[in-house]
Amino acid sequence: MKDNIIKIEKDIWGSFDQNNSVGLYVGLSGMILFYDYLHQAYPIEEYENKLLAIIEKANQLIEEGVDSVSLCSGFAGYGIALLRLQNKSIDIDEEYFETIDGILLEEFKLLYESNNFDFLHESMGISMYFIERYKVSKNQNIFKVLQHFSHDLISKINADFKNVLVKSSENRGEYYSFGAAHGVAGYLNFLIYMEKNVEGLEIDIRKPLRICVDFLMSYKKYDNESKQYFANIFSLQSNEFIPSRLSWCQGDLGISNALYNTGVFLNDDDLVNESISLMNNSSKISFEDSGINDSGFCHGSAGALIQYYLAAKKYSLDYSLAIEQWFVILQKQTNNFEEFLCYDNLNQRYHAENNLLLGSAGIGLTLLTMEKKADTKWLETFNLY
Repeated sequence: MKDNIIKIEKDIWGSFDQNNSVGLYVGLSGMILFYDYLHQAYPIEEYENKLLAIIEKANQLIEEGVDSVSLCSGFAGYGIALLRLQNKSIDIDEEYFETIDGILLEEFKLLYESNNFDFLHESMGISMYFIERYKVSKNQNIFKVLQHFSHDLISKINADFKNVLVKSSENRGEYYSFGAAHGVAGYLNFLIYMEKNVEGLEIDIRKPLRICVDFLMSYKKYDNESKQYFANIFSLQSNEFIPSRLSWCQGDLGISNALYNTGVFLNDDDLVNESISLMNNSSKISFEDSGINDSGFCHGSAGALIQYYLAAKKYSLDYSLAIEQWFVILQKQTNNFEEFLCYDNLNQRYHAENNLLLGSAGIGLTLLTMEKKADTKWLETFNLY
């Protein structure tokens, strides 16, 4: 396995000079996360020097000006990567984080007050930065930010969850999403994560969790094409379900994780059993039926693989056959970890990708985790735990 990690690291570092985004999912912050874990697994000076070089470049880009504040592509993702550094020789002072706070706060408030809660690109993702800030610093100003946000989110879910969840696009019109990245499952996992990691918010998430679960289960419908029970989206314009891939961002794998966490939190055995049933069914879905076209974390084979691994640990059930199957698929798709291609659905072509969400960095962290050289806590940045 170490030989595979070395090949992946070579690919990631080869993209360093061309990478001019600071985001966690699509930029340098994902590389920070990878090299931090890599140096913990194999503590050699080369990896630490590369980690420092990436942080320095990201800081330079920020000084030149960064437009995005999101977890995916902007400041929030960069801040989370710095706050989660395991390398204690890297010291980042409070004043630096206060600067990031100030950059994020105004846009963060504008987003959630206008019902923009999407995890990847909007306020739930940005709030992950503030949650991490509070965990590390116990800063009371940050606590007040999270208190205001949490009460706003919960009151809106309780009042009209459909109005919170609904999105629209030129192609789709208005629609509901159900998966972990943009949909109901994401709300479930986020609410529990926030409640468990920020003490004293004085929030009751049981009612919003029930609202989310009831809404989700009302759209459960087995699809013969995807072999899954939950669609990617439901179009309000066409009154149709759009099937899911077997992935992190959409479909039964991420929904299973969210239902399990919710069932445990609410002490609801029916939800736990529903979660296990979804995972058991998912573990039998073939590559041909999966809708997977590439190897990345978001909607590729690495994302499926790591979720079976996580489920086996959480549920104490044997998913070794699925894990083995998807490792072999990942190995084939990457040409034995020599080539890392992402499929562009819009243009229907493949291109090389090195980032955390779609490329070699996410695959590298997946293999480090499978080899037990890394824990699963990095998955929290993807709203999985």
